[in-house]
Amino acid sequence: MKALQSYSYIRGFNHEPDFTTYTSEQAERELGYAKRLGLNSCRLFMPIRFWKDDREGFLTKLLAFVRTAHGYGISTTPILLMAYYTDNQKSDLVDDVQKTLIPGCYFKENYHISEKYVTDVVGLLKDEPGLLFWDLMNEPSYHDFIINITDEAEKSRRLEMVWEFVRHFIGIVRKLDPVNALGVGHTFIDDTEASKTGELVDILIFHDYLETRSRVEATCKRALELSEKYNKPVINNEMGCLCRANPYDAVIEIHDNYNIGWYIFKLMIEGSWQGAHGICYADGTVRDPSIVAAILGFLRNREETAVFPDINGEGHVEKAIAFTREVLKHKSSAEELLEAAEYIVNLLECGELIPMAYPPSAKIAAYRRQKNPNIPELRAWLYSLVETIREACQLV
Repeated sequence: MKALQSYSYIRGFNHEPDFTTYTSEQAERELGYAKRLGLNSCRLFMPIRFWKDDREGFLTKLLAFVRTAHGYGISTTPILLMAYYTDNQKSDLVDDVQKTLIPGCYFKENYHISEKYVTDVVGLLKDEPGLLFWDLMNEPSYHDFIINITDEAEKSRRLEMVWEFVRHFIGIVRKLDPVNALGVGHTFIDDTEASKTGELVDILIFHDYLETRSRVEATCKRALELSEKYNKPVINNEMGCLCRANPYDAVIEIHDNYNIGWYIFKLMIEGSWQGAHGICYADGTVRDPSIVAAILGFLRNREETAVFPDINGEGHVEKAIAFTREVLKHKSSAEELLEAAEYIVNLLECGELIPMAYPPSAKIAAYRRQKNPNIPELRAWLYSLVETIREACQLV
């Protein structure tokens, strides 16, 4: 697809299938989740190792994925390149005081490997209706072999190797596919100018994992400035991270306000990123419904008009506490104790008056799956729930 004037309509997700084991059934299931969420584009990670290990198998699965996604109304932006080491990796680099190797792909004698890979992928997908645009490379400036170098001259030398690699492959893709739009998945919006790629691409792409609304907004403003300078559309194709103070609902709201399309990192809760990223578990459950709500355009009220929940509005807090006291007076069974616990827990969860990272209702479900729950442990927990709900409702 040729470059569009705007990609503000994009509500996308990053996806990292393991093409060694990935099945059509898994693709159908996960893309089905994306469709239900109202997501319309997939930024696809596909490291070169899959191609090296099984060229034909990888290409077959890649084509099937793009076509399946298109069938669900989801476009694909394949990430063509990522940093990788080579079989003839150099180990004694000049000026490499910290012995942090530069990936072999950045040495010109190894360019031919990436060229063959890119030729295969571009030839495979360039005429597919599901292709939205090429993302030439993922975060070229953000790798240990650059960010861990303290010598600024050496860091600059390494960065220039990276930028030369990126510019070279922009030219390669242009020759292979003069029609479809192209961008580079830059770590920061200002990498657009540092890399001297702003004039070479069709779309300005950036990532943002900053920690406060003002910082995220500053990035959006800078992105729009560069969009105007180069007269090219802009998009953020990585955002949302639990461990970087980058809440999904907040960044979705901000980018929507600035009319900038986005891709969440990422669709599935899996792998090494599972504690920090992701919307859906494999079974279709979600970690945080507020993410789903934000994707659908429903945001939490953070204004003075927000109404604090009154979970005791009909006296059910007192009723739950009275019921629990009766249960605790007797040698109650595990199920009786759990019935009392659920009464209190449902009130606390309805009012969001208790942490939901591991909901107490999940703890109840776990107890019910046990053949012989620990009764003293259950009684102690039930007692603590009474204290929690009394404090939450300020009951004396």
